[in-house]
Amino acid sequence: MENKFCNYKGLSLGKEEVLDITPEEIEAQLEQMVKESTSLEEKDGKSENGDVVNIDFEGFVDGVAFEGGKGEKYDLELGSNSFIPGFEEQLVGYEKGASVDVNVTFPEEYHAEHLKGKPAVFKCYIHEVKVKKPAEKNDELAKKYGLETLDQLITAIGNKLKSEKQQKVANEFIEKVCNYLVENSEINLDEMKVELRIEELVRYYEESIAQYGTNLEAYLQMTGMSMDQFKVQLRPEAEHSCKIDAIYDHIEKEENIVVTNEEFNNEIHFIKRYYKLNDEQINKFIEERGEIFKREIIRAKISDFLFKNNGPVESSGDLWSCKD
Repeated sequence: MENKFCNYKGLSLGKEEVLDITPEEIEAQLEQMVKESTSLEEKDGKSENGDVVNIDFEGFVDGVAFEGGKGEKYDLELGSNSFIPGFEEQLVGYEKGASVDVNVTFPEEYHAEHLKGKPAVFKCYIHEVKVKKPAEKNDELAKKYGLETLDQLITAIGNKLKSEKQQKVANEFIEKVCNYLVENSEINLDEMKVELRIEELVRYYEESIAQYGTNLEAYLQMTGMSMDQFKVQLRPEAEHSCKIDAIYDHIEKEENIVVTNEEFNNEIHFIKRYYKLNDEQINKFIEERGEIFKREIIRAKISDFLFKNNGPVESSGDLWSCKD
C-alpha cells in the first residue's frame, strides 16, 4: 500500500502574530539580570536571615551518619527554605568559625523512605558569613554582559526577547502543522525504524534522568514499570516521530530542498565560532557528523518552508495531493 500525503501548503491553521515586546517584559528581564548579578561579600558579626553562610554539614540519625547527608563548603541562603523545615533558622545568630548542632525532624512526606519522620542532628561548621550585595541598573551591569551602556543592554534584551518569542511561535505552529499532516496522511511505518526510534528515546530519557542524579533503572523501579512496559509507553511517540520523518522526506523530494555548499559552510563557520573550535576540531566534526548535520539543516529548511507556506489563509486543492 502506497503512502498518501495530504496537502502541506496553504493550510489555514491559525498562525499566531508575534506582538512587540512591552516595556514591562524588558523591565522584568532586567530585574532578573540584576538578581543574577548579585554579589556576596564576607561580613563581620552574626548571621541574619537573608545572609549566606558557607558551611560544612553532616547529618546523623540515631547517632549514625546517613548517606546523602554530608556536604562541604556549601553556600546556604538563610530564609530560602531550600533545606528541610527548621534547619536554616538554627543557623541565624552565629559568626564565622562557629560549630552548630542543628536538630530537625524529617517531614513525613520526605522522599527517602528510611528518613521519613525521623529526628536528626546535623553537625555544622560555619566557614563564612556573607551578605548579598544587589547589583544596580547602570553601565556597570551592562559591562558584565559584554556591553558598554545600560541603553545598549536594554536594546539587546528587547531584541533577545523578540527573537525568543518569534521562535516560540514558530515552534508551536510547526508542531501544529506536523500534527495536522500526520492526522490527515496515510503512512505505512517501517517497524525497524520505529524500534530504532524507541531505542533513541530510551537513550534520551537515560541522559535526561541522569541530570537529576539518578538513572533510568531507579526511575522505573519508583514508577513500578519494567523496561518492556516503558518501551510500550514510548511507542506512540516513536511512531508519531517516524511519520513526521516520512512527511519531511516527502516534502524534501517534492520541493527539491537541498543544502548548498555555501549554506553548509556558513553553518559550519557559525558552529566553529560559537563553540570556539580550532581547525582540527571542526574538521573532526565534519568527518564524524557532517552528513547528519546536513540532514539537520535540511530539516530546518523544511520547517521554515512549512512556516512560510501555511497560516491564516484558506486551504486549496484536493486533500490527497500526491503519492509516494
